[in-house]
Amino acid sequence: MPPKEILAAIRELQVAGWRIQVTSGRAHAYARAYCPGGPDCCPPLTVYGTPRVPENEAAKIRRALMRCEYAG
Repeated sequence: MPPKEILAAIRELQVAGWRIQVTSGRAHAYARAYCPGGPDCCPPLTVYGTPRVPENEAAKIRRALMRCEYAG
């Protein structure tokens, strides 16, 4: 399970309409996030569940959300 900072950022994506697909647990990727506007709007986002600095991973997720034309 990812740290609380990452889970909070994932919840923000879900509220904005992004689809979250939890991966099979291979490697370090926890989930893939897909923009509601499709791949033409935003590329899929890989969310890592065990980063060295969880705050940086959460910031990366929030930056992607802010750049999204559909959600923003």
